[in-house]
Amino acid sequence: MDIVDLLTASQDAVITRLMAGVPSELGTVHQHVKQDTPPPFVMVGAIDSSNEGGKGSQSETISVDLHFVFRGPTRAPLMALMHAARVALDGQELSAPGIAFETPNFVASTVSNAGPDGVTYAGISTFEFIAEPA
Repeated sequence: MDIVDLLTASQDAVITRLMAGVPSELGTVHQHVKQDTPPPFVMVGAIDSSNEGGKGSQSETISVDLHFVFRGPTRAPLMALMHAARVALDGQELSAPGIAFETPNFVASTVSNAGPDGVTYAGISTFEFIAEPA
């Protein structure tokens, strides 16, 4: 059995789904945020994988954290961006060549108070799904 790179396929599928589903006026979507990128944005953060397959098979639970940043006088636009990402991912089909995905499930979110500058807000949402070679 050849082991398939499920992490990269999962990251790419999540980014593709977010780019298609998150309105650009709410924020930009990134795999990597370059220094001085202005908010608002969502970035694919930590991606974890745990083995669900038996001997001779490959199936993994993938957990993906999305990081959100917004700068402004209220955190409502941050929560709107987080909601748009949830709508784009939760229960929606992911696709990548040679990979079978279960639809992502929303796990949890958290939204911060304003940072030390008084206008920067951050949030994290976590999603899980199963991925395996098709």
